[in-house]
Amino acid sequence: MDYKTHELALPGLEKNFSVKNHVLKSRILKGNALGDETTKHNFVLEPQGAKGPLPLVVHLSGYYGNGPQGFNQKTLEDNFPQILMKLTANKKLAPAVHVFVDAMTGVGGSQFINSDACGNYSDYIQKELVPSLHKEFSLQKDSRYHCVMGASSGGYGALHHVSVKDSVFGVAIALAPDSYFQASLLPDFYKLSPYMSEFSDLKKIKKILAEGAWQKKKNFFPVINAIAMTLCYSKLSGDKLRFPIDAKTGELKEKIWQEFLEKDPVNFIPARQKNLKNKALYLAVGLYDDFHLFFGARRLKDFATHYSEFPGTHYGLNEQKIEALKWLKALWSK
Repeated sequence: MDYKTHELALPGLEKNFSVKNHVLKSRILKGNALGDETTKHNFVLEPQGAKGPLPLVVHLSGYYGNGPQGFNQKTLEDNFPQILMKLTANKKLAPAVHVFVDAMTGVGGSQFINSDACGNYSDYIQKELVPSLHKEFSLQKDSRYHCVMGASSGGYGALHHVSVKDSVFGVAIALAPDSYFQASLLPDFYKLSPYMSEFSDLKKIKKILAEGAWQKKKNFFPVINAIAMTLCYSKLSGDKLRFPIDAKTGELKEKIWQEFLEKDPVNFIPARQKNLKNKALYLAVGLYDDFHLFFGARRLKDFATHYSEFPGTHYGLNEQKIEALKWLKALWSK
Protein backbone atom coordinates (compact mmCIF):
# COMPACT_ATOMS: atom_id res chain seq x y z
CA MET A 1 0.00 0.00 0.00
CA ASP A 2 1.46 3.30 -1.15
CA TYR A 3 -0.31 6.63 -0.69
CA LYS A 4 0.17 10.38 -0.69
CA THR A 5 -2.16 13.24 0.17
CA HIS A 6 -2.24 16.73 -1.30
CA GLU A 7 -4.57 19.67 -0.83
CA LEU A 8 -6.99 20.71 -3.55
CA ALA A 9 -7.94 24.30 -4.37
CA LEU A 10 -11.64 23.86 -5.13
CA PRO A 11 -14.23 26.65 -5.44
CA GLY A 12 -16.96 27.06 -2.84
CA LEU A 13 -15.03 25.80 0.17
CA GLU A 14 -15.91 27.01 3.63
CA LYS A 15 -12.94 28.79 5.21
CA ASN A 16 -12.74 26.29 8.07
CA PHE A 17 -12.50 23.23 5.80
CA SER A 18 -9.95 21.79 3.43
CA VAL A 19 -10.27 19.21 0.67
CA LYS A 20 -7.45 16.78 0.08
CA ASN A 21 -6.88 14.12 -2.53
CA HIS A 22 -5.78 10.94 -0.78
CA VAL A 23 -4.09 9.09 -3.64
CA LEU A 24 -3.77 5.41 -2.88
CA LYS A 25 -1.83 2.98 -5.05
CA SER A 26 -3.66 -0.21 -4.21
CA ARG A 27 -1.82 -3.50 -4.08
CA ILE A 28 -5.04 -5.37 -3.37
CA LEU A 29 -6.67 -4.26 -6.64
CA LYS A 30 -3.68 -5.19 -8.80
CA GLY A 31 -4.36 -7.86 -11.42
CA ASN A 32 -8.13 -7.28 -11.58
CA ALA A 33 -9.71 -9.02 -14.57
CA LEU A 34 -11.05 -5.78 -16.06
CA GLY A 35 -7.55 -4.35 -16.21
CA ASP A 36 -8.68 -1.22 -14.35
CA GLU A 37 -6.35 1.43 -12.98
CA THR A 38 -5.42 0.66 -9.38
CA THR A 39 -4.35 4.15 -8.31
CA LYS A 40 -7.40 5.59 -6.59
CA HIS A 41 -8.19 9.24 -5.84
CA ASN A 42 -10.19 9.49 -2.62
CA PHE A 43 -11.32 13.03 -1.82
CA VAL A 44 -11.24 13.93 1.88
CA LEU A 45 -13.18 16.77 3.49
CA GLU A 46 -11.37 17.80 6.67
CA PRO A 47 -12.60 20.38 9.20
CA GLN A 48 -9.92 22.81 10.35
CA GLY A 49 -9.56 23.80 13.98
CA ALA A 50 -11.76 20.99 15.35
CA LYS A 51 -10.28 19.14 18.28
CA GLY A 52 -9.08 15.70 17.31
CA PRO A 53 -9.10 12.84 17.13
CA LEU A 54 -12.21 13.08 14.91
CA PRO A 55 -14.81 10.55 13.79
CA LEU A 56 -14.60 9.17 10.26
CA VAL A 57 -17.43 9.02 7.72
CA VAL A 58 -16.79 6.99 4.56
CA HIS A 59 -19.12 7.83 1.66
CA LEU A 60 -19.90 5.21 -0.99
CA SER A 61 -21.48 6.34 -4.27
CA GLY A 62 -24.41 4.90 -6.12
CA TYR A 63 -23.77 2.79 -9.20
CA TYR A 64 -22.39 4.73 -12.17
CA GLY A 65 -21.18 7.46 -9.82
CA ASN A 66 -17.91 7.94 -7.96
CA GLY A 67 -16.69 9.76 -4.86
CA PRO A 68 -14.70 12.63 -6.42
CA GLN A 69 -17.58 13.43 -8.80
CA GLY A 70 -19.58 14.73 -5.85
CA PHE A 71 -17.27 17.75 -5.67
CA ASN A 72 -18.21 18.98 -9.14
CA GLN A 73 -19.45 22.57 -9.00
CA LYS A 74 -23.20 22.96 -9.57
CA THR A 75 -25.03 25.93 -11.05
CA LEU A 76 -27.00 28.00 -8.54
CA GLU A 77 -26.95 25.27 -5.91
CA ASP A 78 -24.51 23.66 -3.51
CA ASN A 79 -23.08 20.23 -4.12
CA PHE A 80 -23.28 17.71 -1.29
CA PRO A 81 -19.82 18.44 0.20
CA GLN A 82 -20.70 22.15 0.31
CA ILE A 83 -23.94 21.32 2.12
CA LEU A 84 -21.95 19.21 4.58
CA MET A 85 -19.50 22.00 5.26
CA LYS A 86 -22.16 24.62 5.90
CA LEU A 87 -24.20 22.42 8.22
CA THR A 88 -21.09 21.34 10.14
CA ALA A 89 -19.98 24.97 10.49
CA ASN A 90 -23.44 25.78 11.87
CA LYS A 91 -23.14 22.85 14.32
CA LYS A 92 -26.05 20.97 12.75
CA LEU A 93 -23.72 18.05 12.02
CA ALA A 94 -20.89 16.53 14.02
CA PRO A 95 -17.34 17.55 13.07
CA ALA A 96 -15.83 14.59 11.24
CA VAL A 97 -13.41 13.66 8.51
CA HIS A 98 -15.44 12.71 5.43
CA VAL A 99 -13.86 10.59 2.70
CA PHE A 100 -15.53 10.12 -0.68
CA VAL A 101 -14.34 6.78 -2.01
CA ASP A 102 -12.96 6.20 -5.49
CA ALA A 103 -14.18 2.73 -6.44
CA MET A 104 -14.87 3.20 -10.14
CA THR A 105 -14.42 0.27 -12.51
CA GLY A 106 -14.57 -0.25 -16.27
CA VAL A 107 -18.24 -1.23 -15.98
CA GLY A 108 -19.31 1.69 -13.80
CA GLY A 109 -19.01 0.34 -10.27
CA SER A 110 -17.90 -2.37 -7.90
CA GLN A 111 -20.67 -2.70 -5.28
CA PHE A 112 -17.73 -2.27 -2.86
CA ILE A 113 -17.35 -6.05 -2.44
CA ASN A 114 -14.69 -8.58 -3.40
CA SER A 115 -15.22 -9.77 -6.95
CA ASP A 116 -13.36 -12.11 -9.32
CA ALA A 117 -13.95 -9.70 -12.17
CA CYS A 118 -13.94 -6.21 -10.67
CA GLY A 119 -11.35 -6.70 -7.94
CA ASN A 120 -11.37 -6.96 -4.15
CA TYR A 121 -12.97 -3.63 -3.30
CA SER A 122 -14.09 -4.77 0.13
CA ASP A 123 -10.50 -5.47 1.13
CA TYR A 124 -9.35 -2.26 -0.55
CA ILE A 125 -11.60 -0.20 1.76
CA GLN A 126 -11.18 -2.22 4.95
CA LYS A 127 -7.48 -3.12 4.71
CA GLU A 128 -5.93 -0.30 2.70
CA LEU A 129 -8.02 2.86 2.58
CA VAL A 130 -9.15 3.17 6.21
CA PRO A 131 -5.74 2.19 7.68
CA SER A 132 -3.98 4.70 5.41
CA LEU A 133 -6.42 7.44 6.46
CA HIS A 134 -5.53 6.73 10.09
CA LYS A 135 -1.88 7.32 9.27
CA GLU A 136 -2.61 10.62 7.55
CA PHE A 137 -5.39 12.16 9.69
CA SER A 138 -6.16 12.46 13.40
CA LEU A 139 -9.00 9.95 13.70
CA GLN A 140 -10.84 8.15 16.48
CA LYS A 141 -9.60 4.57 16.73
CA ASP A 142 -12.83 3.17 18.16
CA SER A 143 -14.96 1.65 15.38
CA ARG A 144 -18.06 3.21 17.00
CA TYR A 145 -16.80 6.45 15.47
CA HIS A 146 -16.31 4.95 12.02
CA CYS A 147 -19.43 5.29 9.86
CA VAL A 148 -19.88 3.94 6.34
CA MET A 149 -22.76 5.46 4.39
CA GLY A 150 -24.31 5.55 0.95
CA ALA A 151 -27.44 5.34 -1.15
CA SER A 152 -28.47 2.72 -3.72
CA SER A 153 -25.30 0.73 -4.50
CA GLY A 154 -23.57 2.82 -1.85
CA GLY A 155 -26.25 1.74 0.61
CA TYR A 156 -25.61 -1.85 -0.41
CA GLY A 157 -21.91 -1.29 0.23
CA ALA A 158 -22.68 0.19 3.65
CA LEU A 159 -24.68 -2.91 4.63
CA HIS A 160 -21.88 -5.15 3.43
CA HIS A 161 -19.06 -3.27 5.14
CA VAL A 162 -20.67 -2.92 8.55
CA SER A 163 -21.55 -6.62 8.62
CA VAL A 164 -18.35 -8.33 7.48
CA LYS A 165 -16.30 -10.13 10.08
CA ASP A 166 -13.80 -7.87 11.88
CA SER A 167 -15.24 -4.78 10.18
CA VAL A 168 -13.54 -1.45 10.82
CA PHE A 169 -17.01 0.17 10.92
CA GLY A 170 -19.33 0.34 13.91
CA VAL A 171 -22.04 2.40 12.23
CA ALA A 172 -23.74 2.25 8.83
CA ILE A 173 -26.17 4.53 7.02
CA ALA A 174 -27.94 2.75 4.17
CA LEU A 175 -30.41 4.72 2.05
CA ALA A 176 -32.45 2.75 -0.48
CA PRO A 177 -29.84 -0.03 -0.53
CA ASP A 178 -29.82 -2.54 -3.39
CA SER A 179 -31.68 -5.55 -2.03
CA TYR A 180 -34.32 -8.17 -2.75
CA PHE A 181 -32.89 -8.88 -6.20
CA GLN A 182 -36.06 -10.62 -7.42
CA ALA A 183 -37.80 -7.24 -7.58
CA SER A 184 -34.92 -4.81 -8.02
CA LEU A 185 -32.39 -6.51 -10.30
CA LEU A 186 -34.02 -9.38 -12.18
CA PRO A 187 -36.10 -7.08 -14.46
CA ASP A 188 -32.88 -5.64 -15.89
CA PHE A 189 -31.79 -9.09 -17.05
CA TYR A 190 -34.92 -9.39 -19.17
CA LYS A 191 -33.94 -6.09 -20.82
CA LEU A 192 -30.41 -7.40 -21.32
CA SER A 193 -31.52 -10.76 -22.75
CA PRO A 194 -31.62 -9.74 -26.47
CA TYR A 195 -28.02 -8.51 -26.19
CA MET A 196 -26.43 -11.24 -24.06
CA SER A 197 -24.38 -12.64 -26.94
CA GLU A 198 -22.96 -9.16 -27.60
CA PHE A 199 -21.78 -8.85 -24.00
CA SER A 200 -20.79 -12.45 -23.39
CA ASP A 201 -17.17 -11.93 -22.34
CA LEU A 202 -14.87 -9.27 -20.92
CA LYS A 203 -13.11 -8.59 -24.21
CA LYS A 204 -16.38 -7.86 -26.02
CA ILE A 205 -17.62 -5.64 -23.17
CA LYS A 206 -14.44 -3.56 -23.10
CA LYS A 207 -14.48 -3.17 -26.89
CA ILE A 208 -18.15 -2.11 -27.01
CA LEU A 209 -17.78 0.38 -24.16
CA ALA A 210 -14.60 1.83 -25.70
CA GLU A 211 -16.47 2.50 -28.96
CA GLY A 212 -19.04 4.60 -27.07
CA ALA A 213 -22.12 4.01 -29.25
CA TRP A 214 -23.92 1.82 -26.70
CA GLN A 215 -23.76 4.55 -24.07
CA LYS A 216 -26.14 6.63 -26.23
CA LYS A 217 -28.84 3.98 -26.47
CA LYS A 218 -32.07 4.44 -24.55
CA ASN A 219 -31.85 1.14 -22.66
CA PHE A 220 -28.12 1.43 -21.92
CA PHE A 221 -28.46 1.82 -18.14
CA PRO A 222 -30.46 -1.36 -17.37
CA VAL A 223 -28.22 -3.30 -19.76
CA ILE A 224 -24.93 -2.10 -18.26
CA ASN A 225 -26.36 -2.44 -14.74
CA ALA A 226 -27.19 -6.11 -15.35
CA ILE A 227 -23.71 -6.67 -16.81
CA ALA A 228 -21.98 -4.91 -13.93
CA MET A 229 -23.98 -6.78 -11.29
CA THR A 230 -23.13 -10.07 -13.01
CA LEU A 231 -19.45 -9.19 -12.72
CA CYS A 232 -19.90 -8.26 -9.05
CA TYR A 233 -22.10 -11.11 -7.87
CA SER A 234 -21.31 -14.10 -10.09
CA LYS A 235 -18.08 -15.96 -10.70
CA LEU A 236 -16.36 -15.69 -14.07
CA SER A 237 -15.91 -18.73 -16.29
CA GLY A 238 -12.57 -17.85 -17.82
CA ASP A 239 -13.45 -14.42 -19.19
CA LYS A 240 -17.06 -15.46 -19.91
CA LEU A 241 -19.94 -13.94 -17.98
CA ARG A 242 -22.42 -16.24 -16.29
CA PHE A 243 -25.83 -14.60 -16.59
CA PRO A 244 -28.61 -15.88 -14.28
CA ILE A 245 -31.31 -16.27 -16.95
CA ASP A 246 -31.60 -18.13 -20.23
CA ALA A 247 -31.53 -15.57 -23.06
CA LYS A 248 -34.17 -17.42 -25.10
CA THR A 249 -36.65 -18.66 -22.50
CA GLY A 250 -36.09 -16.23 -19.64
CA GLU A 251 -35.87 -19.15 -17.23
CA LEU A 252 -33.66 -18.78 -14.19
CA LYS A 253 -30.40 -20.67 -14.10
CA GLU A 254 -30.81 -21.72 -10.52
CA LYS A 255 -27.15 -22.41 -9.68
CA ILE A 256 -26.01 -19.03 -10.96
CA TRP A 257 -28.99 -17.19 -9.48
CA GLN A 258 -28.13 -18.68 -6.11
CA GLU A 259 -24.73 -16.97 -6.33
CA PHE A 260 -26.58 -13.67 -6.75
CA LEU A 261 -28.92 -14.39 -3.86
CA GLU A 262 -26.01 -15.10 -1.54
CA LYS A 263 -24.91 -11.49 -2.19
CA ASP A 264 -28.41 -10.10 -1.50
CA PRO A 265 -28.62 -8.18 1.83
CA VAL A 266 -31.95 -9.84 2.66
CA ASN A 267 -29.92 -13.05 2.89
CA PHE A 268 -26.44 -11.99 4.03
CA ILE A 269 -27.54 -9.61 6.81
CA PRO A 270 -29.42 -12.35 8.75
CA ALA A 271 -26.49 -14.71 8.17
CA ARG A 272 -24.07 -12.13 9.62
CA GLN A 273 -26.29 -11.05 12.50
CA LYS A 274 -23.62 -11.82 15.10
CA ASN A 275 -21.27 -9.36 13.34
CA LEU A 276 -23.81 -6.57 13.93
CA LYS A 277 -23.79 -6.90 17.72
CA ASN A 278 -23.29 -3.51 19.40
CA LYS A 279 -23.39 -1.72 16.05
CA ALA A 280 -25.80 0.94 14.81
CA LEU A 281 -27.64 0.82 11.48
CA TYR A 282 -29.70 3.62 9.95
CA LEU A 283 -31.97 2.31 7.18
CA ALA A 284 -34.36 4.41 5.10
CA VAL A 285 -36.09 4.00 1.73
CA GLY A 286 -38.53 5.91 -0.45
CA LEU A 287 -42.15 4.80 -0.60
CA TYR A 288 -42.05 5.18 -4.38
CA ASP A 289 -38.56 3.83 -5.04
CA ASP A 290 -38.12 3.28 -8.79
CA PHE A 291 -36.39 -0.08 -8.26
CA HIS A 292 -38.85 -1.37 -5.63
CA LEU A 293 -36.16 -1.31 -2.97
CA PHE A 294 -38.77 -0.86 -0.24
CA PHE A 295 -39.39 -4.61 -0.46
CA GLY A 296 -35.84 -5.39 0.58
CA ALA A 297 -35.69 -2.63 3.19
CA ARG A 298 -38.83 -3.94 4.87
CA ARG A 299 -37.22 -7.35 5.15
CA LEU A 300 -34.23 -5.77 6.88
CA LYS A 301 -35.99 -3.35 9.22
CA ASP A 302 -35.68 -5.60 12.28
CA PHE A 303 -31.88 -5.35 12.03
CA ALA A 304 -31.92 -1.54 11.98
CA THR A 305 -31.40 0.83 14.89
CA HIS A 306 -33.43 3.38 12.96
CA TYR A 307 -35.87 2.55 10.15
CA SER A 308 -38.01 4.93 8.10
CA GLU A 309 -39.85 5.22 4.81
CA PHE A 310 -40.01 8.68 3.27
CA PRO A 311 -42.41 10.00 0.60
CA GLY A 312 -39.88 10.00 -2.23
CA THR A 313 -38.35 8.05 -5.10
CA HIS A 314 -34.86 6.62 -5.66
CA TYR A 315 -33.38 9.95 -6.70
CA GLY A 316 -32.48 13.29 -5.11
CA LEU A 317 -31.57 11.85 -1.72
CA ASN A 318 -29.38 14.67 -0.35
CA GLU A 319 -32.08 15.66 2.16
CA GLN A 320 -32.24 12.08 3.39
CA LYS A 321 -28.45 11.97 3.73
CA ILE A 322 -28.53 15.09 5.87
CA GLU A 323 -31.27 13.65 8.09
CA ALA A 324 -29.16 10.54 8.55
CA LEU A 325 -26.09 12.60 9.46
CA LYS A 326 -28.14 14.49 12.05
CA TRP A 327 -29.06 11.11 13.52
CA LEU A 328 -25.36 10.26 13.50
CA LYS A 329 -24.53 13.42 15.45
CA ALA A 330 -27.10 12.45 18.10
CA LEU A 331 -25.69 8.91 18.23
CA TRP A 332 -22.16 10.16 18.77
CA SER A 333 -23.34 12.64 21.41
CA LYS A 334 -24.65 9.87 23.68
